[in-house]
Amino acid sequence: MRSIRNLSKDVSCPYCCNEQSDVVEKKYMVTKLVRCNRCSLQYRIPKDDQEFLKKFYQTDYKVDVQMMTTLPSDKELEILKRNNFEKLRDYYPIVSNFTTPEKNKIIDYGCSWGYNLYKFNIKGLNSQGYELSEPRAKYGKEKLGVELVCKEFDIRKSNDVFFSSHVIEHIADIGSFVEKMQSVLTAEGISITICPNGSPEFKKRNFTLFCFTWGQLHPNYIDVNFMQHVFKNNPYYIATGDDVYDLEQIRAWDGISQVTNNDRSGFELLVIAKPNITIK
Repeated sequence: MRSIRNLSKDVSCPYCCNEQSDVVEKKYMVTKLVRCNRCSLQYRIPKDDQEFLKKFYQTDYKVDVQMMTTLPSDKELEILKRNNFEKLRDYYPIVSNFTTPEKNKIIDYGCSWGYNLYKFNIKGLNSQGYELSEPRAKYGKEKLGVELVCKEFDIRKSNDVFFSSHVIEHIADIGSFVEKMQSVLTAEGISITICPNGSPEFKKRNFTLFCFTWGQLHPNYIDVNFMQHVFKNNPYYIATGDDVYDLEQIRAWDGISQVTNNDRSGFELLVIAKPNITIK
């Protein structure tokens, strides 16, 4: 019904604003996944506008995976803290490859209620989070004591790592997201982006899950080709996996070249880049 109401709205690409695209898949006759002919971004049309998404992610957005959006009770939280949040996925093994005791400032963009911030702080990182949902941000600040902001202009500058997990697939203006990433990182800063993998190789491997993943909750379906376009002038390491990545390969990346793993069939996409470094 929302798609029907939005049929007459803007169909331009959320990254490059191009209006020319090809249909990849369809749902419910009126909802389409299209691929931009210019930058290769796959996105849903009809689109939702910024105001709708801002309201939607305040309270309506719910994901029943690893407590991403569910706020624990005080009792549940005490158990999680006692066990250092071991129940929840740990991103530190990836992040730690790009931090040192002297360079340890990290932004968790789209951090929900701040459980990753809490885990990063335990490991000695200097972390700040950004979360659009004010109720979840308030919970994190009050219950976990983490530094969390709800306005993009409050995100601090000169960070060593810009981390986002399962965020980019929700964003209405991906161009602004990349610009924000660049503006809050140091010249040598690292961006780490994790999201569902919309590459054709994953579609071939698991067509049912591919079709399930894009739609109402995920208006963008990011794939390897699009991320290669975004960072076409920057060093990057791109891989896919099923929640697990080869840490030895990540450590082997030299930080100055463009590397894409051969296997593009994983459920998830990992992109590590230096967005403020231009390859000559």
